[in-house]
Amino acid sequence: MKKVTAYQCDFCKNPRLYLSRGGARKHEKRCWLNPIRKSCATCGNLAEAWDPKGRSEYMEWQCTETKSIPFKQKIDNCYFYVVGIGIFNDGQDW
Repeated sequence: MKKVTAYQCDFCKNPRLYLSRGGARKHEKRCWLNPIRKSCATCGNLAEAWDPKGRSEYMEWQCTETKSIPFKQKIDNCYFYVVGIGIFNDGQDW
């Protein structure tokens, strides 16, 4: 067995490890949980909403500004972005 140095994303804490610092940095630049990207995942405008099709048992996420449903496509550098806790960062406020 051999001991190795590995790197991990500071934002998503994804179990994936990178053998090089450069590989981890490359991931962090495109990581959806990096607040610099201004994505839905870290936005304060993200809220739970009832399914618009009327199925009361289904909840989904919705942008309170655009009324769009995030996560169907990854949105970043959003004009309506506000710093928020987000839903994936364990309550850490950036």
